[in-house]
This record gives sequence, C-alpha cells and structure tokens, in this order.
Amino acid sequence: MFFSVSRGASLSLPAQIAAQVRTAVAEGTLRPGDTIASTRELAAQLGVSRGTVVSAFDQLIGEGYLQTAQGAPTRIHPALRVPHQVQQPSQRATTAESVPGLISLAPTSGIDGMIRPAAWHRAWREASYSLPKQADPQGEPKLRAAIAEHLRVARGLHVFPEEVIVTGGTREGLLLTLMSIGNNVRVGIETSDASGLRSVIPLAGHTTVPCLCDGEGVLVSQLPDDIDALLITPAHVPPFGGVMTVRRRIELLEWAAATNTLLIEDDFNTELRYRTAPQPTLSALPSTCNVLTLGTFTTLLHKQLSAGYIVATPDTMSAVQAIRRVLGMPVSTVTQHAIAHLLTDGTVRKSTKAFHARLTKRRRQLVPYIERLSEVPGARNASMSNANSADIFVEFDHEHHLLGFREELRGAGCECAISGPAKTGERQFALLSFSTLSDQDFDAATRALTAVLDL
Repeated sequence: MFFSVSRGASLSLPAQIAAQVRTAVAEGTLRPGDTIASTRELAAQLGVSRGTVVSAFDQLIGEGYLQTAQGAPTRIHPALRVPHQVQQPSQRATTAESVPGLISLAPTSGIDGMIRPAAWHRAWREASYSLPKQADPQGEPKLRAAIAEHLRVARGLHVFPEEVIVTGGTREGLLLTLMSIGNNVRVGIETSDASGLRSVIPLAGHTTVPCLCDGEGVLVSQLPDDIDALLITPAHVPPFGGVMTVRRRIELLEWAAATNTLLIEDDFNTELRYRTAPQPTLSALPSTCNVLTLGTFTTLLHKQLSAGYIVATPDTMSAVQAIRRVLGMPVSTVTQHAIAHLLTDGTVRKSTKAFHARLTKRRRQLVPYIERLSEVPGARNASMSNANSADIFVEFDHEHHLLGFREELRGAGCECAISGPAKTGERQFALLSFSTLSDQDFDAATRALTAVLDL
C-alpha cells in the first residue's frame, strides 16, 4: 500500500502515518493479518526518519491496530475488530452514522480537546509570524525555554534550555536516547510495564531485562547487576499507577551511582496527577548518577500531538545531539512555536486546573461502583487508584474469571486493560481507567458498567 505525508500539514508526520493506517483498515484496504512495510522500508518510501515511522507504529500497537513479533513482519492485528461490511467511499460520504467502536478503558496520556480550538487557532497564528530562517536540530530556543520554565513551575525541576532536546514524543525520545548509548545494551524494565515503551528497546538493537517491582516501583535490592540502563516511571508505577516514594527514589539513585547505570525516567502524566506539590523527578534530587528525563505534550495538549522532550545531563547531551543531527528534527518549527505559545500564555495552566476539577468529580461519581465490582464472580477486591486519577482496579482469583469479566464489558461496549498473566503467578486484574475519557465517553462507559453490574 502507498502512503504519503506532508510536512506542511497541521498533523505531525507520525500522526499522519497512523491516521492513514487507521483509514486503510476502516476501508478494508488493510485487513486483520495483512503484513505492512517495515519501519525502514516505509521511512525510505516517505523520505522521513525511521524514528518517525517507529513513533507512528508504536501508537498503532498501543491502540491494537498492529502486532509485532521478533523475527516476523509487522501486520495488522489478527484479532482487530472491524465492521463485517465495509462501505465504499461514496457510501460513507452520504451516511451520517458510523459503526460504533469499543470505548477503551486502558490508561493513556492525554485527551481530545484538552485545549480549546480557539486557543489552538491563536497559537498557530502566532507561530506563523515567528518562523526562523533555519531550524535548530535541538529544538527551537523559544520552545526549549518554555519547557524549562514549565518544568520549574509544574515539576520543581530547575533546568536550562540548553539541557532540553525537543522530540517527536516519548517513544521517539526513548529511541533517540537508546541509539545514543551504544550497541547491544542491556536495558532494565519494570516487570508489569504495559505502556508499550518496552517494545522500542529491541528496535534500537538492545536487550530488555525484566526487573521486579512492588507498589512503590522497582525493588532496588533485587535489581540485576549486569544492566547498563534502567527505564522507569516513578510517577506512574505499573501496574496500579502508584507513585514511587522519595525514599525509594533516593535508594535507586544511590544504586545507579554505585553501579554506573543510566536511569531513563518516563515522567508519565505527572502534570495531571499532582494538584499541589509534585513528587520530584529523579533528576531533581541530588545525585552523581546520570538521569535522562522523557516528557510528552500528549498529556497537556492533545493525545494525537506527537511532540515531547528529553532533559539530558552534560554527560549524555553530546551523544544525544549527535544522533539528533543525523535523524533530523521530527517536529516542525511551526508546531514547536505553537506549543511554546500555549505553554507561555497561561492556556496550559488553566486547562490543567480544569482537568483536575473534572478528575475530582469523576472520582466521586465512581465510588458507588467500587463495592459492586468487588462482588463480581471471581473478584477478590476492587479499589480506586491512590493517585489523583479516576482509575479502578479489580483483582481476580483466576484468569478465566478475569477474561469473563472482560468479555462482559466488551458486550456492553467497553474494553478494559488486563495485566498479570497467569503463567507468571502474578495477580490477575482488570484496569478501568476513566481519567482521560471525553465527557461523552465517560457517560457511555459508566452506563455500560451499570449494565454489567446490574445496578
């Protein structure tokens, strides 16, 4: 299949690629089980960096459109649900109703409509007036300065703009980082991580090493002594989305300094989780070890906005810069200036405050469901995340009970996330995340849950 992208379009290059794959699936051009071009082939066809295509593919993998396996070609997920009868383009153009899909209750970063259209229009207009003659491969100075100030205010992290590198999102930032740290590197990952970031590591030619976790994050005393880097999410400890305590963070930093291990911190969803004083990032705490912080704008601005940043240390900056100069900047200068405008004019601060208020309201609305969920067949208990989010976890005794509950939800129009495979002996649970749903989907999801629980 032939794909095309436009650097002048409002959507980022990864978002354009992902949208075309979704369209091809919806139209029946691509069907479940069909293979598609590799990231290298597609990058060559489109004239973009491989990291751009990897970013798009990882988004599609997370959405369930693509399936990858080591040594096998990437293909449309065989289990992907598509309409049995696919309309022709002329029919779709004249039909008002579309086939409804399942509402995903899997955790995600960012929502549609976080920023109002009028604010976006102002940002794009202002950005068009201030385009530079030559793009900075590290990212536009105006955006890097805005990021540094945002991190100071929102995360208590004091960095200079020179320490910031603009990326095409968390996955592209991770790939950039991994490509800068050498060959055949062993990268530790949290055992229950379901974010999809772990799939980026083999693409860079590295090996993943599972590391044991508890509710506070990785167990420092159990960390392997033969890993070169460790990817962690202290602000959203998998699988329950808890927060790594400061004591555990300090213990981890001391271990990393003693073992000369690079820490790669995914600062996942932190701006929306902390209403008051945030837990510090690892790089904000005093230490002699190297910490690279990955951030994204999907949480603050829009989930389809493929843009983010890396906060690097002096020891890692030059290597990351060298890779960036080779791959090029995946985020257009217009997009960078628009993001900078939204960060500096108060729009992000106001929308974040409104989101926190909505989360508080949703947590109250979900309380009546907790007790009833703990009574579904095979459930041990149900609880809400202790973080500032609207997420419910239901633990089950056996996998067949968990899968049965998931099928009931599917029948009602919702898809939950599942963790803890039976073969590992870990706990079995379903995660129902209502945090980033639109108001319409939240109402529909609670109605579906009411039907399943017969409330």
